Amino acid sequence: MSHLLEQVATVYYAMSVGAHVLYVRSRNPRVIFEAIREHRTTSLVLVPQVMELFWVAIEREVAARGRLGSFNRLRRIARHLPYPARRRLFAAVHRQFGGSLNLIVSAAAFLPPAYQQAWEDLGVVVMQGYGATEAGVASATNQRDHGLGTVGRTIPPVKVKLADDGEILVSGPTLFSGYWRDPVTTAASLTTDGWYRTGDIGRHDKSGHLILMGRKKDIIVLPNGLNVYPEDIENALLTVGIRDAVVVETKPGRIEAVVLTPGEPVLPQAGAAQPSIGEPTPEMRALVETQIRAANHTLAVHQRVVAWRFWPEMDFPRTHTFKVKRDTVRAWVVLDEPLPVREEGPAPASGKGRR
Repeated sequence: MSHLLEQVATVYYAMSVGAHVLYVRSRNPRVIFEAIREHRTTSLVLVPQVMELFWVAIEREVAARGRLGSFNRLRRIARHLPYPARRRLFAAVHRQFGGSLNLIVSAAAFLPPAYQQAWEDLGVVVMQGYGATEAGVASATNQRDHGLGTVGRTIPPVKVKLADDGEILVSGPTLFSGYWRDPVTTAASLTTDGWYRTGDIGRHDKSGHLILMGRKKDIIVLPNGLNVYPEDIENALLTVGIRDAVVVETKPGRIEAVVLTPGEPVLPQAGAAQPSIGEPTPEMRALVETQIRAANHTLAVHQRVVAWRFWPEMDFPRTHTFKVKRDTVRAWVVLDEPLPVREEGPAPASGKGRR
């Protein structure tokens, strides 16, 4: 309920069309699946981490039946078919969700295109939205236009433009009048002509879709003047299979990554203490080393990760909106010793680089 999109799409819109809204209190995936199935849920509004959790559960069940290879081959065929045909191909999976799920709306964090593609292979449309509490919903995809990697077009009468440095600026009737009894912060958040400074960096593709690139405050400016967006590197790490990562600059020009240990994703916990992990095995280190090297091959030379370390808990500390507390991670990095990324060869078997 902390998310604007949740309030707009689920509360106001759903009630206006007479839909039932179910909030599941449990964080147990089995309980959540049973609730979706029992209520024959048609739409889910989720953060990307939960989408990933559900998808991993599907793949795990398919693998347990020895059908993962044929399942993935069928997915490659299905993505070329109309959505109703995809749903028929994967009828057995849809029965696990009550047979009615056809839409997922994702917001609040980066959605790896691979997960959007996975759900759409099954015949479930995945939409994304972007906005801020101060400015309302600035852009969104829709059921006819939901391309991978974009958050859609601007929704009139809201207006969106990019500043010279790429910062996304928003204006229109949904813009807030200011922070409560805080004129100084209000003035700092607006341009001289009244546009709200989102703090996000973005760009538009040739069709006018907005693509998010990262937070302005997190940009790393290298000694040679090049800008590095940590989110670009983190997205590359997600794409090669790392559960989650936070990219930091430990010294001028030195890019390192803090990663979660390999394993199944966990439901994000806002403000809750996470259980500590055990000593990572050599196999875990070797897997992460291989994944980081694979990600580096997809990145420009100035973006590549030179060292990494495991976060000592099951998940990163998060805000009430499930965003990673980057400042907490940065402060911890000062106390930890990283593992270097090697161009070739096996990952080091040392116990260093964990906490």
